[in-house]
Amino acid sequence: MAIYTLLENDNTVLTIPLSGCSEDLDRQELKENLIETMKEYHGIGLSANQCGVMERVFAMYSDVKKDEIIVCFNPQILSEGTEMIIMDEGCLTWPGLWLKVRRSDHISCSFEDENGDLHKVTMMGLECRIFQHEYDHMEGTNFTKRVSKLKLNMGKKRAAKQKKKSMFSMT
Repeated sequence: MAIYTLLENDNTVLTIPLSGCSEDLDRQELKENLIETMKEYHGIGLSANQCGVMERVFAMYSDVKKDEIIVCFNPQILSEGTEMIIMDEGCLTWPGLWLKVRRSDHISCSFEDENGDLHKVTMMGLECRIFQHEYDHMEGTNFTKRVSKLKLNMGKKRAAKQKKKSMFSMT
């Protein structure tokens, strides 16, 4: 197993939409590496492209309380609920940045597991939010694009202030 290094948030690799997984992809190895990397960085979701791996796949907690993780190869959102929920979101690519993001309250989605078996499920709650967040990475975008420039700048200022504050508390 390997722990990947996360790309910086300005890396252009993160803006490239991914079309699918390679035929010769070692899905089991990638699954293990994504899970270990996600845990190492204390995340609840991690897309392969955040680590520079250009495959349409992400790992995510399907149930945080039960410590259940799924890895979604070739994920697709089939339909989205019309009710929208606003919640704080963070991202391993943007350490310390938290933004209030509006997303659908439920989705129907599909993905393949490491064996290539297709799963079609409906997701709600935190699981739904994580899937949508990681799915954005597959599409070459991220949560900072889902808020206004003003809210993004305010979030960046809060993150910088918090970082500065934590640096002083260590001295």
